[in-house]
Amino acid sequence: MERTPTAFSEALWSGDTDHVNRALDEVHEMELEDQAELFDEGFEICRELYADGDGYQRQAAIRFAAELYPKLTFRTVGSEFTDDALPGTHTTDETASHRQRLRELYLDALTDNDGRVRRAAAKAIKDLALTAEIIEAENELQRLVEELESLKASHTDPERKHIQQAYENVTFHANKPFSVLR
Repeated sequence: MERTPTAFSEALWSGDTDHVNRALDEVHEMELEDQAELFDEGFEICRELYADGDGYQRQAAIRFAAELYPKLTFRTVGSEFTDDALPGTHTTDETASHRQRLRELYLDALTDNDGRVRRAAAKAIKDLALTAEIIEAENELQRLVEELESLKASHTDPERKHIQQAYENVTFHANKPFSVLR
């Protein structure tokens, strides 16, 4: 499979499990810098697919977005989180934009009418919490906790079950003894 936005889009829109899994595997195997270069176009594919696709396609959009998240911040572990610590010409503002757009997508997906989509979002949101913990983005992690608390308060089962899972995944990072939110 070609590692192009067009090829990924075709695979995700196909709704075919083999094609979708191949796309997920391809993006998973990419270097972080290559994922970062593809992120903007790939994320737009996910937004369109999430907005217009069926349940399986929306789940694929969430899973693909999670794989596409370049996690450039992981490369800065052990050093101060600055533009200079990031590979290439990537910036802290760019990584913050990635996290913000993913957070919005995942929070929306946690209230989807399809349980597969909600499960994928509850699982994917862990990486955002881990990243916030690593870079000591206390405000970002706290905002995510508060947004999930608000969702829990305004939804009932079956959505609440998946929102609770996401909440537990996030608060795990917020409540560690060495956490920035201690």
